[in-house]
Amino acid sequence: MQISEAQVDLAYRKLKSLVYYDKTDLRLRARLAAFECDPTFDAKLAHVHSVVNADRPAKERVFRSWLKGVGYRLVPKKLKPGPTGAEPNEEEKGRYITNVTSSPTIEVERVNYFFDGPIELHLIAVLWIMVEGVKLDAMLRPECCGSRLSTNLLDDDDDSIALFAKYHEQYARWRDSGIRKAKQLLIDDQLNVAILGLDIQEYFYRVSINFDEIKSTLSGEIESAEEESEKSEHPLLDCIEEIGNTYQQRIASLLQQTHQDLDTDVPGLPIGLCSSLVLANWYLMEFDAEVLRVVRPAYYGRYVDDILLVVPLPVDPAANDEDPVRGFIQQLLVKPRLLRDTQDGAFNIRNRAGLRLQQSKCILQYFDARHSIAGLEKFQKKLEENGSDFLLLPVEEADNSLEDVAYELLYEGSTNKFRSVKGVAENRYELAKHLARQTILHLLTDDPPDKKVTRGLQKFFKGRSAIEFFDLWERVFTLLGIAGDRVTLRAFHKQLKSEISRIRADQDEVRVQIAKDLTSHLELSLAMADAVCSDDVGLSELIEGIHSETLRRSNLLRHHYVRRPLLNYTDYSGPLSTRAPNKTVKADKRKMKYSPRFVNFDECMLLAYSGDISIDQSRVFNVASHIFEIINRREVTGLEWLVTTEQED
Repeated sequence: MQISEAQVDLAYRKLKSLVYYDKTDLRLRARLAAFECDPTFDAKLAHVHSVVNADRPAKERVFRSWLKGVGYRLVPKKLKPGPTGAEPNEEEKGRYITNVTSSPTIEVERVNYFFDGPIELHLIAVLWIMVEGVKLDAMLRPECCGSRLSTNLLDDDDDSIALFAKYHEQYARWRDSGIRKAKQLLIDDQLNVAILGLDIQEYFYRVSINFDEIKSTLSGEIESAEEESEKSEHPLLDCIEEIGNTYQQRIASLLQQTHQDLDTDVPGLPIGLCSSLVLANWYLMEFDAEVLRVVRPAYYGRYVDDILLVVPLPVDPAANDEDPVRGFIQQLLVKPRLLRDTQDGAFNIRNRAGLRLQQSKCILQYFDARHSIAGLEKFQKKLEENGSDFLLLPVEEADNSLEDVAYELLYEGSTNKFRSVKGVAENRYELAKHLARQTILHLLTDDPPDKKVTRGLQKFFKGRSAIEFFDLWERVFTLLGIAGDRVTLRAFHKQLKSEISRIRADQDEVRVQIAKDLTSHLELSLAMADAVCSDDVGLSELIEGIHSETLRRSNLLRHHYVRRPLLNYTDYSGPLSTRAPNKTVKADKRKMKYSPRFVNFDECMLLAYSGDISIDQSRVFNVASHIFEIINRREVTGLEWLVTTEQED
């Protein structure tokens, strides 16, 4: 199948949209910005077009040169605990709790590997999804909820930027459907219910994909060796296999040190390459079908490697079993030969060797229909509250200090007794909400920097907390930038660099790589903030020349921090957090052509009506319609411009 230039261009726009909505991988965002702003951008897309249409693209010299750029990023997954927890024999020694998170060193206990490679390889992964991955996704049952592809891909004339379905909607469907089913059984049917949550240990590292099996699935028949040697019927899949093998070779030696229990013969899937999500879903397709056929649960849902089952259960599993979780899994999944008990506190999936379920990570909840289900009701209500608007929260919460929301006390027993406090934990979700709320308040009010907030941030991001919450650095820089507090911004930047230097790990190579990758993330976090609110865009000096101006030109900044709607789609060079530009600006057609998101018509109207751009004698509606059509590549429908008598006069 020949791939057209238009498909390559569409694949780029889909990749850009995917990266744009990602909140964590700033390294890939920076790579994409540099790729688009390169003077040879069109030539690079042409090279991709040439390679993917070759008889054997995986053997092409240009493709092999891209493979040489494959690398990885290391991200701290778990830090060794500090002196904030209870002693093992606290009955004798008492309980010690402290708010001190800083220390001479920050010990990294576990790490995650992420794929890092040329944009051309990411483009090939997107093209494979568009051509073949969509066929694998179509085979999946609706019970597979996570990382599903957009239904637009099934249309022959698809021109949308969507690649995957909206992840938050998928997650909500997976989670809420199970809870609703449990409530129905408890309330309507008066049946006792068990809810079992399972998590596959280090799933992406343990997946052993047989690409011949995938080819057979796609072709409907097994290809002979002679046919394979002449010309591959799945050339892009060969590329995906080569990318995975190259990546595995890059991380192999260090992976054996950091993940010693992994089978060295298992290639795994590169985390951070979009094709891995489709393959990860397909890999457990048969397991999904077996559970539904053999167990026949009231509800079954899988979100990539997280599994949720709801089953009616007449008897409390703890009634006759000292280990109710193990006993329940034995009865439900081991006896029907879906899982195998390894006798070491884990279970293996039988039809996919090497995939483990740790019993310690399994969660079993049992609800008796004769008793109160207030716990389930409260849990559902909390989920619904958290699913509401993330940015604009009730005004009365605005005065809460960072300490009020960023920390929570952990209790054992009554919350009214001081001795029930067993520790203090950071609350990531509440902290993120607080940062977003403060940033929006500054955009709406032009209030001066709040010293109470900035002092709280500097106190919080110390020691282990600074590293553990590295994904929130960008939000802090953005808040300080929009608030105009450059003094605290520079001090915060210096503070984080100091904390990075304290990182230690059992392997020196791990320590060096994490420090390097976190330093890169730190500078990119600052650049993302500067792309929105700096007066001198482009001053941030970053690795490989990536800076805030590049992010600005490629429109890969956070649009919800742009105060004037669509001002970032113009040639305006000042701070995008400003109330109004100081002169008329022009629309940037290149930014519109490669917009990473769908733009609503009301945004186009606000830009046309704002006076920020010159519209000459044209009607506002016509200008807005033109902007909408350029960005979204579709005509405005369902709207009509009504001209009143006064307007005609």
